[in-house]
Amino acid sequence: MPLIAVAALPHQAHAAEPAACTARVAPGQDLQQAIDALPETDQAVTLCLDKGEFPLKGLVSIQRDKLTLRGSGKQTVLRMRDGVQQPLLVIGDYLHQVPERVIQHVAVEDLSLVGGQADNEFMPERPYLSNSAVVVRKGRDIRLSRLSASHCRSACLLTEQDTRGVVIDHNDVSGAAWDGVSFNSTSQVLLVDNEIHDNVAAGMTAEHITDSQIRDNRFIDNGSQGIYLSNSTGNQFSGNTFTGNHLAGVFLTCAIRYRNADGSTQCWDNSMSQDNVFAANRFDRNPHTYTIGVDNAANCRSDGFKPNLWRGDNQATVSGVDLDPQRYGDCVRHEPAPATSS
Repeated sequence: MPLIAVAALPHQAHAAEPAACTARVAPGQDLQQAIDALPETDQAVTLCLDKGEFPLKGLVSIQRDKLTLRGSGKQTVLRMRDGVQQPLLVIGDYLHQVPERVIQHVAVEDLSLVGGQADNEFMPERPYLSNSAVVVRKGRDIRLSRLSASHCRSACLLTEQDTRGVVIDHNDVSGAAWDGVSFNSTSQVLLVDNEIHDNVAAGMTAEHITDSQIRDNRFIDNGSQGIYLSNSTGNQFSGNTFTGNHLAGVFLTCAIRYRNADGSTQCWDNSMSQDNVFAANRFDRNPHTYTIGVDNAANCRSDGFKPNLWRGDNQATVSGVDLDPQRYGDCVRHEPAPATSS
């Protein structure tokens, strides 16, 4: 699975025939032992999971390159035991707060991940590790495909720690205690054809995502915004549907430096999201298409700021809301829809 520039990926990413199974594991067998028992080789390997329930007593770690973990469809279920405050799958180094090496060429596909009931968002023994369904840490060329992820204690699907080159496609993500999908310090993402719905906070949140494509997804009935976009630059959002998100379709904002006791926030300097393009998206039953979060430290008047581009082919019955543009500048620039050839 070579690292492919996101811009070159077609709508149906990685459509090659699936590789043959290197080994199989049945419900009731230890999944971690099955991963660890795979042959040591530089060649790509595929571990196939049969249909049925795989109850987890703790996180499953993938720390080898060129591994595909493939279920037999949604009837293959990885379910975390209630009360266990750990993520389900961690791709990459989970033993160190800053991963000591890159993990690359890993895919997880064709299965369901169900979080258990737990009190905390983060793992008590490793407070840098969130209790998500899948955590990707310093990954390269990672694919999460045809997954059903639900009841996650934190964001269901999370990438972090300078992950680059991620394809997340054809998944159903719902019921997270926070956000459905989250990107922290991540670049070159293709998020395509996912249904991200009924999460307590945002459908997707990004704390610094760059050079990525978010397209043809459905963000439905999420508790705050469809997308919360912080400190993010150079991304394209196209063909997405935003329906019934409680606060707005999109929230464009800064990286939060402080959260004050009165609930207000302060931004890191010059961290406002900028130079993102929104085109051919549809907004239905959201209070606003977009809203803005800025302050004196991170606003849209600073030297070199490139406004976010809102093209006229976005469809909506409500408008976006800028926050005091005379004081903070215009964070969004509107442009007519491109002309169509006859």
